[in-house]
Amino acid sequence: MAKSYDVIIVGAGMVGALSAILLAKSSLRIALIDRHDGEYQLSSPPAYDARVSAISSQSKALLEKANVWQGIGQDRIASYDNMVVWDGLGEGYIDFNAQATAMPELGHLVENAVLNQQLIAQVRRSENIDLYLGDTLESHELSESGVRVELTSGQVLDAQVIVAADGALSKLRTENAFDTIEWDYGHHAIVTTVEIAQPHENTAWQSFGEEGILAFLPLPSVDQKHFVSIVWSVPPKEANSLMALDDSAFCRRLHYAISKRFDILGLTQVRQAIPLRQRHAKQYVKAGLVLIGDAAHTIHPLAGQGANLGFGDVKALVEVLEKAHRRGEGLGVSNVLRRYQRARMLDNIAMAAGMESFKRLFSTQQPLVVQLRNIGMKQFNKGESLKKKLVARAAGLSSFS
Repeated sequence: MAKSYDVIIVGAGMVGALSAILLAKSSLRIALIDRHDGEYQLSSPPAYDARVSAISSQSKALLEKANVWQGIGQDRIASYDNMVVWDGLGEGYIDFNAQATAMPELGHLVENAVLNQQLIAQVRRSENIDLYLGDTLESHELSESGVRVELTSGQVLDAQVIVAADGALSKLRTENAFDTIEWDYGHHAIVTTVEIAQPHENTAWQSFGEEGILAFLPLPSVDQKHFVSIVWSVPPKEANSLMALDDSAFCRRLHYAISKRFDILGLTQVRQAIPLRQRHAKQYVKAGLVLIGDAAHTIHPLAGQGANLGFGDVKALVEVLEKAHRRGEGLGVSNVLRRYQRARMLDNIAMAAGMESFKRLFSTQQPLVVQLRNIGMKQFNKGESLKKKLVARAAGLSSFS
């Protein structure tokens, strides 16, 4: 016998779990499905997990609304109120400052595993959510009048709509023939956490130079020791060379890549190399099915906006489905789901295009281009109103539309 819900969400990562919690607050009945067992083994500081997310003001507000942010220990959150971006091949730089933009901070850094753990804990406390962990979709049927899925466990579920939050390699997106625009960035991102000798000054540091695109993201200090998460984007061949180095040699290269601004004392996590690929679905919705988060779009991590774009999808989808539910409209009806698509697609495309242009501009080492971009950075740094607008956009307080 099938169990009935209003919404089935496939994928209990950050985006899927947050969607479930917020939709459940509207008295909607939610089924949340994931192949993962829902258990997250956290490392102990200062061995912070290598994968972290930059959380904007809008994303923080959503997590607070879901009663998730309040459960994260302050020893696992690092706020940053400055961001310094510079050209490692010249003298151009841009300094973003929270005080100058009348914001308490520019954002927060939180380990992905910490966020996932707190989200699942809140899901378990939500009366209107049934969890199907360690399970996957065996088959599914879609229509505007209702959807049905069968799980590998044999359980059959009915609902009005399926939300695909199953990640960049979304099986639901592929099986339902969503067309995508995608290409390799020609970069791998090396991520790890390191101890540095100097305080990070609650600042996110980012360098564009001959050693690639390198971000130093502040993490909480422990016993007056200072730590950062690094995201180092380089071509695949260079990534292989860096991964082959021993820790000491890697730290020496890292010291040079960050323009010797910090002395690197050592690694506190094993390095990971992640291939980077841009991907954007041409449509986010079909009758009975909607894509959110990485299932709909992935971008280069150089601005740290991947998680925030996904949370922006959550906010828009929850608003659309809540309003449709109050009106008595079918949640899987194409006309309803297209409201979500209209709300999100322009912003997501604009961000993806911006990241691609930024990456191309700073990947080249041609002398004339280097000279022109340094001049441009110096001029932009003087334009406080432009910087305020960019910071507001990154915080989720404004849009491109």
